This record gives sequence, structure tokens and C-alpha cells, in this order.
Amino acid sequence: MAPIGPDELVRLAHIAREHYIAGKTRVEIAEELGLSRFKVGRLLDDAVKSGIVTFDISVPGPVDVESSLKLQRRYGLKRAVVVRTPTDASEAVQEELGKVGADLLTELAAPEDVIGMTAGRTLGRLADSLDSLPGCEVVQLAGVAGPVQATGVEVIRRVAEAARSRGWTLYAPIVASDPEAAAAIRRQHDVQQTMGQYSKVTLALVAIGSWAPADSQFFDNPAITAEDHAALLDSGVQADIGSILIDREGKVVNDIQARCVAIDDGELRRIPEVIGVAGGALKHDAVRAALKSGLIDSLVTDSTLAYRLLENP
Repeated sequence: MAPIGPDELVRLAHIAREHYIAGKTRVEIAEELGLSRFKVGRLLDDAVKSGIVTFDISVPGPVDVESSLKLQRRYGLKRAVVVRTPTDASEAVQEELGKVGADLLTELAAPEDVIGMTAGRTLGRLADSLDSLPGCEVVQLAGVAGPVQATGVEVIRRVAEAARSRGWTLYAPIVASDPEAAAAIRRQHDVQQTMGQYSKVTLALVAIGSWAPADSQFFDNPAITAEDHAALLDSGVQADIGSILIDREGKVVNDIQARCVAIDDGELRRIPEVIGVAGGALKHDAVRAALKSGLIDSLVTDSTLAYRLLENP
């Protein structure tokens, strides 16, 4: 672009200030200066090209927009939200993911939605961070796997309270000792009622547990024996979503699903959008396996894990 003389410099700066700061339209500026709106448009373009006008797009808060868009494109996700955390410590990651996950749920949920959720520490923080939701019903997607504060029952109770709506809970273990015991639990009236809601779920938020290395309430469940662990790890199990086990290549491993009281992979795939919420130093391979499985459509994760997913897809 040719050098701009001082008079033209003043004119471009004036037009740019009137448009971008004062909020005047091109037509209004054109009428004031006796120019055509097309001439004003060209002058505004010149103001940008010459560097008189520069744009600094900053996003407040912890969301890393650039990494979010890269992750979304790389894995073909409906949406990806990458969260900067103050440290990589598990508690800090869970806290930040919970807050942003709560904001995302508040943004997406509509009164006609039925929300399904598993459990876990991060989803527990998410539930704690919710102020209010439209009157969505909330459904527990898997039985009790871990400590009271992070169980599906407690998560559903808190989210339903924020929505001022009904919470469909599962007062049942996520895994039983054998298929017959699990079948007996699933026949109980309250359990049948809750699991009968799975076909109505329109939006799900799920935790992703890691099996190698171990970072999963399901992995730690006492009903899963040492023999179970050995056999499942030999089968390549890398991750879990509720009670759904996934190997390193994203294939579902159904070896103990008959013993479980939880949504299965076929039912999960029928939900229009499933958002995985997971982060932390131990979860990289598990989240990657979950992405390969196609069981999750969207992801909320931390910036360190996102970087690893982008560098080693």
C-alpha cells in the first residue's frame, strides 16, 4: 500500500473512529462527509490495511479459544471447550472444568431437554457450580460407583435442585457380583423407572475414567475383583464412561456389562449430544480412546491434555 499523506491519515482516522467507536453506520458517515457509502467502505478497508485500525480479540476467563477450535476440527466434534487451569494438580483441574462445564450446561440446556449424567469428582464440582437451569428433568445414567459426595445420586440431586425439576436417581450399585444379581437389581421398580428414562435423554454429560494408569471410580469399585482387573486390562481396556469399557482403539469391551446397572453403549449412542468432561495428567489415553469410540460428541478438557491430544492424536 502506498504511503498515506497526513491529510488522508486524519480523514481515515476520523472515519474509523466514527464507525468503530462512535458506532455510526457507513450511510451516516457518508451523508455527513458528502461521500458515497461505497467510498466510506473503501476508506474503512484502507484504515485496516494501513494499520490505523487494528483488532485485538480477547476472550475473558479461562477458555482457550484457539485450542478449542483446533481440537474441535481435529476430532470432528460438535463442540470442544479447552480450559486453562492455574496448575495441573487434579483438584485445580477438576475445579476449573466443573465451573466451565456448569457454564456450558447452563448455556445449552433448554426447558424441553432431559439431561443425563454419570458421576465423578469433576461432575460433582460441576453440580456444585450450577446456580440455576431451565426446568429440565435430570437422569442418572449409572449406579453408584464411588464416594458419597461424587456419586450419581448426589450429582443428580444437586443438578435437579438447580433446575427445580425431577431427578431420576439410581439407588443401586454400578456393578454387581454376577449377571443374575445385576438382573435382579434392574428388575426393581425404582431402577426400572429411572432406566426407562434413558430413551428420553437429549443431552448427556459424562465423566471419562482411566484404567491404565488407573484414575477411575469404576476401576476402584470393590465389586471388580483383581481377576476382573487382570482380564479386562489384558483385553486392552483403557477407559470407561459409566460402566461402558473402551479399549485403546475405541472399541467397546462388553465383558462385564451384564453385571452392570447403567446405560449401555447402544443407548448412549442414541442420545443427540454426549459431552465428555475430563482432564488431568492421567487421562490422556483414556480421553483419546473415548474420542475414538464415537461415544462422545463434544469435550470439555484442560489445556495440557488438549495439547497432548493435538500433538499425539
